[in-house]
Amino acid sequence: MEANVRSFLSTTGKVNKGIRDTLKDAPERFMAYNNGIVVIADEVRLGKTQDGTPAILWLKGMQVVNGGQTTASIYFTKKKSPEIDLSRVRVPAKVLILHSADMEAEEVLISSISKFANSQNAVRQADLSANKPFHVQIEKLANTTYCPDGVWRWFYERAADNYNVLLAREGTTPARLRQLKDAIPTSRKIIKTDLAKYLNAWDQKPDLVSLGSQKNFERFMESVEDREPQNALPDLLFYKRLIAKAILFKTVQKLVRPMFPAFQGNVAVYLVSLTAKLIGENLDLDKIWIQQELSFQMKEQLKIWATEVNEVLHQSSGGKMISEWAKKPECWKIVQGHSYSVARADIPEVR
Repeated sequence: MEANVRSFLSTTGKVNKGIRDTLKDAPERFMAYNNGIVVIADEVRLGKTQDGTPAILWLKGMQVVNGGQTTASIYFTKKKSPEIDLSRVRVPAKVLILHSADMEAEEVLISSISKFANSQNAVRQADLSANKPFHVQIEKLANTTYCPDGVWRWFYERAADNYNVLLAREGTTPARLRQLKDAIPTSRKIIKTDLAKYLNAWDQKPDLVSLGSQKNFERFMESVEDREPQNALPDLLFYKRLIAKAILFKTVQKLVRPMFPAFQGNVAVYLVSLTAKLIGENLDLDKIWIQQELSFQMKEQLKIWATEVNEVLHQSSGGKMISEWAKKPECWKIVQGHSYSVARADIPEVR
């Protein structure tokens, strides 16, 4: 399943619920109702069954690139209802043997197959980047790096809904499920589009972040592929500072939400970018990682700047909707060119 762009989306969705119900109530009609799966492999050996029917004897390097929901629905339905008889279930499969020696071309082909073959659950652009080395590495770092307390850790959802898959797979008892949720709470879950939001906001690109999750993610991935040399992957220091930026962004969101009646999202994004501009070079991200939160002094300073950013956004909009004005590069030019209160001298995170 590694080449599939998403993890199991649970049986609460309309399509997966229908698959489950068919397996239970009309297994012999499964092929008629289901679009089947698309499988890729490096090698295939053909032969015949005992009754002489042509058959695939084995596949090497087999991956389900489309049909992950079908595959997982069958698995979880049988796991939860062992009495279901799957012997009457037939699943149509398209099997493609890849002969390409060009790994890059092969990756493009697999991505295209995933995109064009999927017609049951919509695939977002961010889902198609799930198998990029950058995201795979971030996931590995998240799975192996614990917070300084040695108990909690952050979760990077590389494939859509992978967090719920973790809970379903490992939360085998109520006690184990509670333990998992305590160690990896949803407040410490980061999805790919959020990662792009945190990093682009810190890199002082609030106009891009304001374009929306998917468009910002596309721009972020373009920048990652342009600036990173071949085989250069995020390391542990990058990961810890990424989490520090996530903590900053999430804290800003919580602070800004009750402060203004509207456009809190735009104010939050611009406030993070402004903070990076004003004190970014002196902000100790490593200390934020160690503390896993911002100090009272830092929060108070952010509130002051939030009020000032909100005023500048409204004054510079010229009557335009703030959410639309915030998408313009000119907006960020004006906001960063304004004068702001000097940062207080007692902020522990500032060197």
